[in-house]
Amino acid sequence: MKEQISLEQISKFNEEYNKNRNNKIIENSITKNGLENTCIDRQIIMENQPIFNIELPECKRYDQKDSYKCWIYAGINVIKHDIAQNLDIDIMKLELSNNYIAFFDKLEKSNNAYENIIELENTSLYYIHKEKIIKFCVSEGGYWQWFVAIINKYGIVPMPFMSDAVESTNYQKSK
Repeated sequence: MKEQISLEQISKFNEEYNKNRNNKIIENSITKNGLENTCIDRQIIMENQPIFNIELPECKRYDQKDSYKCWIYAGINVIKHDIAQNLDIDIMKLELSNNYIAFFDKLEKSNNAYENIIELENTSLYYIHKEKIIKFCVSEGGYWQWFVAIINKYGIVPMPFMSDAVESTNYQKSK
């Protein structure tokens, strides 16, 4: 650093800051509500009210239990109505297999991890273990893009073709 901040400068900054009463009001608001909530512009919220003009029929809701597969359940809920409508199936009777999607998610994640290991310059087991490359390669969790990629590659099946198992509904027990 070429020049240090002096105590005199800090004193001047403080004096200048305290001259404006609004600074203390803003400071208190940020302290109590956080920066993001303090910066909300009510006018913008009022002008951009969410409007939903598509009403979907009621259907059976999925319980993800402790599976950590909310991204799969959300994806299934998004496409379920269209599948039922396109195949002329009663949506209340249509159940899609989340376990099927989770299986192929794990398969793709495993393959990706092993491909990355092959590409490593240092493929010693010590390095792989130390860096925890295998331990976390098939963790739960995902994104919409992953859901779409799995559906596009492997499709989707009704629940009876690959129903849930204890391990697929309780992530904590299967760790």
